[in-house]
Amino acid sequence: MPQDPTPIVLTFKDSSYTIYSLEEYDLLPDSVKGGPEERRLIESSFKSSTETGENGFSFAFFWFIGVMILIIYRVVKDLKKEQYRDSTPLAYDADYTDNSSSTSCYVYKGKELHFSTDELHKVCDKYNPYYNKLSANNQQLFIERLKKFIRSKDFYIYAPVAYKEMPILISASAVQITFGLDDYLLPHFSTVVIHPEEYFAYEPLRVLVGNVQDNIITLSWKHFLQDYQNPSDGKNVGLHEMAHALQVQYLFRKPNRMNDFKEDYEHYDRLDDEVQQSERLKSNRLFDDNALKNKNEFWATSVELFFERPVLLKLQYPKLYDAICVVLNQDPLAA
Repeated sequence: MPQDPTPIVLTFKDSSYTIYSLEEYDLLPDSVKGGPEERRLIESSFKSSTETGENGFSFAFFWFIGVMILIIYRVVKDLKKEQYRDSTPLAYDADYTDNSSSTSCYVYKGKELHFSTDELHKVCDKYNPYYNKLSANNQQLFIERLKKFIRSKDFYIYAPVAYKEMPILISASAVQITFGLDDYLLPHFSTVVIHPEEYFAYEPLRVLVGNVQDNIITLSWKHFLQDYQNPSDGKNVGLHEMAHALQVQYLFRKPNRMNDFKEDYEHYDRLDDEVQQSERLKSNRLFDDNALKNKNEFWATSVELFFERPVLLKLQYPKLYDAICVVLNQDPLAA
């Protein structure tokens, strides 16, 4: 038998709001409600509540977990808001596709983003340390590749304001990791989704700062920019997700078809098990816990360290470092 829904308490700054239905949630101020992800979570909670009969304990447990995730997400979101005052809004008319929430979705066709060479150079020169170290000729090649990469993608920006740095710098991270490769456009991925900060993903429900799924690369702009502003801590969500995109493009899509990337990757793959085992035995690790979850995460983290802490990676695991040099056909220490 259906039962009355369990009330949900939302905390916003110094105030608390108790709601008993989705209709009451919709009447709350926009600043309290948040975005569409939070509404879907609330709707799911009420739906589960009214449909739950004998499994009350099971629902109560999962409802509590869901609400705690929501509260933590809102607190983190409120504490970590940042203004990107140095960024310039895109000087183009964007399609406003989400009228149901306070968060806009700007859609830009890459082939319609006609950034000049000077614009691209200024943005990369300011924010991308890898670009700064390139010779003048290689910077010119980097910009040429960057233009082609941008033209090959569609950009969905879920934010109150869309900045030109968003498509430029995220595309530049892909150009960076593929700069030594002949095939660098990652054609399987037609779409880049950009959130202003961490975001909800579903099935399973979790909060992410970046992921690769289907033909979409998704990133948190806040974490992406912070990682490039701290280029030596070994953390870079942009490079991390582009490393996964490389795996999908050249390893997973056609597993039985051999290519140059796959041949070189197989040599790397023969080394990573030994390194993972060594890291698990250390108290002072170079790789974090997430890297040791599986081989895919280890690869993505290896790429982060390869670009951000190359000296330390080569010192501790010289064979692994050399193998990545071969896979990506570049050496940060030789730049």
